[in-house]
Amino acid sequence: MRWKQSRILSAGGALAMLASLIVAAVPATASGAPAPQSISWAPCVEDASAQCGTFQVPVDWAHPKGPKIDLVVARRVATDPSARIGTLIFGPGGPGGPGRTLAINGGSGFTEEVRRRFDILSFDPRGWGQSSPIACSLDRANQLGPLIDAMSSQADFNHVVAQSRALADDCRARSGSVFDHMDTRQTVYDIDALRAAVGDPRLTFYGGSYGTMMAHQYAETYPDKVRAIVADSNLDHSLDGRSYAVTTAAAEQDAFNEFVAGCGSNPSCPLYGRNIRQFWTRLLDRATRGELLDADDPDAEIRPTNLIGYVVGELYHDPRVWPEIAAELVSLDEGRPSGRSVGFAPGVPGQPDITFPFVQLPVWCQDWTRPASTYAEWTSLMAAIRAAAPDLVRTPAHSVCLGWPTAPTNPPHRLVARNTAKVLLVNSLHDPSTGYQWAQGMAAQYGSRAVLLTYEGWGHIAHGRSPCIDSAIHEYLISGQPPAPGTRCPAIVPSGT
Repeated sequence: MRWKQSRILSAGGALAMLASLIVAAVPATASGAPAPQSISWAPCVEDASAQCGTFQVPVDWAHPKGPKIDLVVARRVATDPSARIGTLIFGPGGPGGPGRTLAINGGSGFTEEVRRRFDILSFDPRGWGQSSPIACSLDRANQLGPLIDAMSSQADFNHVVAQSRALADDCRARSGSVFDHMDTRQTVYDIDALRAAVGDPRLTFYGGSYGTMMAHQYAETYPDKVRAIVADSNLDHSLDGRSYAVTTAAAEQDAFNEFVAGCGSNPSCPLYGRNIRQFWTRLLDRATRGELLDADDPDAEIRPTNLIGYVVGELYHDPRVWPEIAAELVSLDEGRPSGRSVGFAPGVPGQPDITFPFVQLPVWCQDWTRPASTYAEWTSLMAAIRAAAPDLVRTPAHSVCLGWPTAPTNPPHRLVARNTAKVLLVNSLHDPSTGYQWAQGMAAQYGSRAVLLTYEGWGHIAHGRSPCIDSAIHEYLISGQPPAPGTRCPAIVPSGT
């Protein structure tokens, strides 16, 4: 997710919890739940060939008869009603991806056969888009990022905690009661209500990136209602906040290592023949000294965090972008950036206090433990990040949670795998956002109740990168039969890279 205005939107030991407590939480939320509702569909304003609707869910599923919010949904109906299997619900990542728009725009790359057999439905998750969106002060958000980067004492840490708390209080005041009920488990209950509303006895689901949190927690919460669930580019929710940060950094470093090796062996790469790591270190040093400026706004410095965010964001794609990344870095060094890397620059200090959607804040802070509770823990964390990612040292994304006023409502825990139908886990080997070790961790937690499908290439989200990957995913969605355990799809290396 990229907004030029806000620095804090950067890419990034299991907690001991009794499994009985996790499982026991499920029936309590279902108690007294409202009867399944139907959705009144109408042609979407943007494209009349798609259908849009509104779906009402409780603000807090622990009190299902309490206040309600509206979720917006969209679908494309199966192209062959006589062959229709049911509804494929697409869980957007982010957190806070535009699911409704993805559905309207064609169903997120599924094959003609999948579109023939399924209605493809997605939604704006609670707190995002048109589904009771969270609102926060842009000015407060802009102030917090640089404060986190500059911490050098316990007093600085205490100040960041206070400012983080102030941002949370501001968002809550602007957003209403939904703000405190944004964790992924609440969204899982929303998904099950959608499943019931479309009349499917069991769920067929594809979740990508943060959507895999929905996938895993649905399989855990409703083990007998799983028909086919694909979790593509996996998060491992057994990790605490510190481990989450360090393993994120390691995944970013792995992808950067691939970029360095690829450009170093490609004569068409603008950094070919140069010491790429040395060049990168010098560029980061220049950014630290304030020597890299936004060509359109000389008062806006491009900080090291902005450079790292640009590179990691581009590494979400396949190796075809590696020469483009190198060209932009050379242009930055020569004082003529194209503007692509500047997209991660912070907003101008002192700008008017306007609001912006920041659904990540409550989701991160309700799903994950804080990365540190003291300055000593913070320095230890940053040392661990530096060791894991020496070329890409930056503060973790959920540092904005350092002053969160309440404990996580959906805290990390080891998955309680009881699903009767197998889940399909999919991951790229060199994913800069959801590292392969997270997929391996989830596969270990599922045991025989899931199959891990590996793409031996690069980029974030494996679906769409290889006919081998796509055919395995689509066959599983249609038949419910996953590929053989240990299946690996070879990397596709585009010509010229």
